[in-house]
Amino acid sequence: MYNPERYAAKNSNQDIIEFVQKFPFATVISVSDGESSVSHLPLVINQNHENLQLIGHMAKMNPQWKTFKNSRITVIFHGAHTYITPKWYAENDVPTWNYSVAHLSGTVELIESESGIIDCLKILTAQTEISYPSGWDFFIPDDLTGEVLTKAIIGFKINVEKIEFKKKLSQNKTPADRIGIMAGLEKRTDEQSQLVLNDMKKIYSAF
Repeated sequence: MYNPERYAAKNSNQDIIEFVQKFPFATVISVSDGESSVSHLPLVINQNHENLQLIGHMAKMNPQWKTFKNSRITVIFHGAHTYITPKWYAENDVPTWNYSVAHLSGTVELIESESGIIDCLKILTAQTEISYPSGWDFFIPDDLTGEVLTKAIIGFKINVEKIEFKKKLSQNKTPADRIGIMAGLEKRTDEQSQLVLNDMKKIYSAF
């Protein structure tokens, strides 16, 4: 990922954990024999592992899992993003896009046993219910156990070996431009613009 120093964000484990928990729907990319495979899946952080580890599962019919053993995996977590109009700048300039994104790369352990897959589903459910509480108690229906489950789903763990964290939030603009940008975002009502505004306020606390 192109990540100039001024946009490179802190990448402590806690920063990444919080980012992934806030934006868990990921793009999973693998390359095998010169061909790329891409899936879009919710992933969770295994906080009990000594290093950063991502846990997920996919349909057994999805052929991408067969490439996992022979390739490194890159996972993209997309944070808040929005359009920035030059009408908000103090001086003439061009439009741009503000955003946050994290790329995590590593190797994969496949989980094919029934108990292992159930553990993956439990972890995903437990962490997701924190953000989207519904009161649902995890269980697997009797008709989805045993071979029915293992033939339908495969679990995996990604052992993270490289982290790239980028927050492009007008660091290259003048203080006057940034004030104008945040004032403009304040007037928008869409969720993405408000999330970007909050990210900018954390950096430019004087606003």
